[in-house]
Amino acid sequence: MNELISYKNVRFVREKNVILEDVNWAVNAGEHWAILGLNGSGKSTMLNMMGGYEFPTSGTIYVFEHEYGRYNWEYVKKRLGFVGNTLNRFLETLNMETAREIVVSGRFNSIGIYEQTEADDWKKADDLLASFRLSYLADKPYRFMSQGEQRRVLIARAFMAEPNAMILDEPCSGLDVRAREELLASLEVQAAKSSTSLLYVTHHIEEIFPAVTHVAVLKEGKMLASGKKKTVLTNEILSDAFSLSVEVEWRDERCWLKVIAK
Repeated sequence: MNELISYKNVRFVREKNVILEDVNWAVNAGEHWAILGLNGSGKSTMLNMMGGYEFPTSGTIYVFEHEYGRYNWEYVKKRLGFVGNTLNRFLETLNMETAREIVVSGRFNSIGIYEQTEADDWKKADDLLASFRLSYLADKPYRFMSQGEQRRVLIARAFMAEPNAMILDEPCSGLDVRAREELLASLEVQAAKSSTSLLYVTHHIEEIFPAVTHVAVLKEGKMLASGKKKTVLTNEILSDAFSLSVEVEWRDERCWLKVIAK
C-alpha cells in the first residue's frame, strides 16, 4: 500500500458556513506531514474526517484504500492513531493509571485495560517509554506528571498499536519551551524507528521537526499549498497563509520565522 490517505474535491459545510472548500490532498507511506494554518483554517476539521468524526458535505475520502461511507470505519480507526485534547474527556480514568498501564492500553485502542495482556505487551510498553525518555515514570500515576510528560505518555500509547498513520493535533499546545523541545526530540527519534506516518497539526512553524518530509498549508478552508517541506515553507507562501509579511530562516533542518515590520 503506497497511498495511505486521499482527499478528492472535499467540501464541508456546517450551518451554512463553508469550513473546507475543494480540498485535494494525498499522503503516501513513508511520509511525515505537518498540517499548518491559522486557528480556524480548517486543519482539525480536515483530519477529523479520517476518523469519521466529521462527514464531508461533498467529495471523496480514501483512508488505507477504503472509501469513506463504503466500509466499516471501525476497522480503519484501529489503524489510525490519534493524540489530541479530546482525550481529556477520559481524564478521570487516566488520572488513576500509571504510565505503563496507559501505554499498554494503546494496544487495545482503549483508555483503561479491559482485555487480557501478555508479557510482550508490557515489554513493548517499557521499550516505548524508554524511546520517549520516560522510563523513570513507568509506575507514576498520570495525575502526578507534568503536562509535557503526560503528552509524551499519550503519544507513546498511540504508537503501541503500530498504526499506519497517526494524527498529532497540536501536541505542544500549552507547553513551555523545554517541554516542547523534549516532545519534539522524542518524535524525531520515534519517526526514525517506526513505519507510522505522522500527521502533525500546528500553527507554529518552529514545531516542524526535521523528520517531517511534507507540509500542507490551509487558509480559510482551502489548501493553499502542499508538497515537500522546503518547497512549501517559503516567504511567499507563509506570508500569504498568515496574511503577514514574514521571512523564513532554516537552522539545523528546522524553519523559523521573522516578521517583517512595515
